[in-house]
Amino acid sequence: MNSRRFYLIVSSLLLLAFMAACGAPPAGSSTKYSATNPPVSATTATHPPVSASSGLGGCTNAYFPVSSGSSWSYSSSGGALGPYTYTRTITDASDAGFTTSDLSSLGTGTTANTKWKCKDGRLAALEAGSNSLNVSTSNVKITSTSITADGYNIPNTFDTGTTWSEKVTVNDTVQSSGRSLDSRIDSKVDCSAAGSESVSVPAGTFDAVKVTCTETVAVSELVHATPVPAGVPSTLDITNWYAKGVGLVKSVRASSAGGTATIVLTQYKVQ
Repeated sequence: MNSRRFYLIVSSLLLLAFMAACGAPPAGSSTKYSATNPPVSATTATHPPVSASSGLGGCTNAYFPVSSGSSWSYSSSGGALGPYTYTRTITDASDAGFTTSDLSSLGTGTTANTKWKCKDGRLAALEAGSNSLNVSTSNVKITSTSITADGYNIPNTFDTGTTWSEKVTVNDTVQSSGRSLDSRIDSKVDCSAAGSESVSVPAGTFDAVKVTCTETVAVSELVHATPVPAGVPSTLDITNWYAKGVGLVKSVRASSAGGTATIVLTQYKVQ
């Protein structure tokens, strides 16, 4: 497998995995919402009510409420990967962390499992450890062997002007076509809260907080434990919208590698 092909495979799969840093699961009633069954009338409130105490201990976050069994479906268009859909489900929720499981229509079907950690309502999308990230398709599998992480990507407040960041390094093993390669992914994201506005997506209309981020992702092949860059690092200019009690409802991601992906919430089921 040449370095260019390696870079394309890994970058494409990890794009889905790192979306976990921007996605959000809700808590509440076990109701499925969609465009034909919006949460409530737009003339009253545009999201289901959430109490200040909703969530699980250190994972309590009004704009990223956590509960096992909840799921969110999204569609993406306009990006370099072309149109695709994916569904995110929360499992193993506790007051210290939880797991997101993503199933995407990319390729012949891509799955990504990511372990999150929580503290005082601040959420980090990759828990430091050896098995916090796993991504697979029918013929490619990526398994993390070590992860170092600093910071967080979901704050406990979205007051305008609030800034935050997260830096993650993942060492992993890539298995494809009977071969095994070791790789490293370095990700750095810097975000700031940019006010609030109304957002309409297929799942409904929501009053949402707006977040702008810049993310840099570099993929390297590890040759005798030495990282060898597998292409030019990618930079993403990201705008996310989060609704209280719902989570991520829209994301626009402009990549230096080409294309601007628009991701919208199509339906969700909260537990």
